[in-house]
Amino acid sequence: MTGPRGDASALPPYNATVDLLERNLTPGRAERTYLITHERTWSYAEMAASADGAGAGLLDLGLTRGDRVIVAMRDRAEFVSTFWGAMKAGLVPVPVPEGLSAPDLRFILADSEARAIVCDPASARTVSEARQEGVACLIAEGSAHDGVLGWSDVCGKPLPLEPAQTNEEDIALWLYTSGTTGLPKAVMHRHRDLGAAPHALAEQIIGLSSEDVVLSASKMYFAYGLGNQVYLPASVGAAVVVNQAPMLAATLQSLLVRKRPTVLFGVPAFFSGFAREPDTELPSSVRMALSAGEALAIELFELFQRRFGLPLLDGLGSTEALHHVTCNRPDDIVLGSVGPPLDGYEVQALDRDRQPVPEGESGELWLRGPTTFAGYWRRPELTARAYLGDWIRTGDLVRITDGRVFHHGRLDDLIKVGGVWMAPVEVEDVLRGHPDVIDAAVVATDDREGVPVLRAFVVSRRKDADLGKELKHLCRRRLATFKVPKFYEMVDELPRTPTGKLQRFILRTPAGQRGRSATD
Repeated sequence: MTGPRGDASALPPYNATVDLLERNLTPGRAERTYLITHERTWSYAEMAASADGAGAGLLDLGLTRGDRVIVAMRDRAEFVSTFWGAMKAGLVPVPVPEGLSAPDLRFILADSEARAIVCDPASARTVSEARQEGVACLIAEGSAHDGVLGWSDVCGKPLPLEPAQTNEEDIALWLYTSGTTGLPKAVMHRHRDLGAAPHALAEQIIGLSSEDVVLSASKMYFAYGLGNQVYLPASVGAAVVVNQAPMLAATLQSLLVRKRPTVLFGVPAFFSGFAREPDTELPSSVRMALSAGEALAIELFELFQRRFGLPLLDGLGSTEALHHVTCNRPDDIVLGSVGPPLDGYEVQALDRDRQPVPEGESGELWLRGPTTFAGYWRRPELTARAYLGDWIRTGDLVRITDGRVFHHGRLDDLIKVGGVWMAPVEVEDVLRGHPDVIDAAVVATDDREGVPVLRAFVVSRRKDADLGKELKHLCRRRLATFKVPKFYEMVDELPRTPTGKLQRFILRTPAGQRGRSATD
């Protein structure tokens, strides 16, 4: 199913919670701050005790080793307790986006065969609609009612918990992919993947230490945000600012002023909004800002550095690889690239026949390293397609030059216009270069005569009809003729997943094509 991992039966016990969280239970570290929530701060000792209570409480409900626990909560202490406690107990936490619909959650509950689901007031209604017989339901910040158990009643008791006798090959965590173009699928990660992850981005690029205070705009249910806020900081005893609410520019500004973080994580769409607000500032405490999730436009990098005097480090990862696999270094940045692979990872660009493409030419990104996933749950055919030996495919279109990866979007985003394949991100980068454009997306649509044409969706504070004409002239100067959009629509926002990724398929539908347009 996957690359060689050795004989699991001969491996010694290993549990990621014991390794990463409980390494902090030593004199001088145990009382250090781990979580900074709106209500209070949590030391590492307090969180370890809370995790024990959570794991023991779940076992008392009758769950057994390997059972899945859906975590449908906003970023909060109970999320972290449940995550660590479930893994220590040999259970498998499955974080899911807070914005899931009831049908989406119902599918995940059935697909995962989860034995328990943990929610909070923000997700309670959806969970109630999706609940299934035989699935225990716990709610944080609430009491028992209508078959729903209070999280504090079950998991909030000070109970001891012996670690399950897991080894590094046992499954520790599932992460469902976003499912923007099809049914979600569960990516399974081993205990060893979590143990190896801190040696990449946190160690090599950030130099993360116990003196750092982390703030992430990306949420814990997302692979990127989970690493940013939960296990990477724990690996070094750093503190984390936990924010339940959506991370808007004003929210971030308030947290920056009050909490004085040192490391800031986000995605390009978030950093774009923050950098374009005239009154935003970065305090001197912030020593590093990192972006991932989508390609970072050169114009946004330059705007961010001009506004705040700090480079925005772009990197690339995937749910299947758990976290970052490439990243620019603070002292070695090549604009337009997501940097070289981190130590321990290898990358290559392959064509559709899985053959290497010449250097500098575009191909699909394949990678290998210590955190690649164990496979997709009950999707053996997809797992087989994802692996080539111990290399995994990412679905990303890239070119690799001088060891650096240049990201050109997703392969399933490629557009064929005039018989030529093109990457829409190239056009979007040009559009974002206009000083009045906040965000942009390009898709292929029908021109009502059966001919595919490019349509640009543009987010801007300007509402005048001349903007479309200016954008057309800009594209004509910077792009080949066949890459110039025919239609330019002004919209208030672009449809994105809860993780910030663009949902192009919505823009391709008639319902998504509304707004003012300028045409040839």
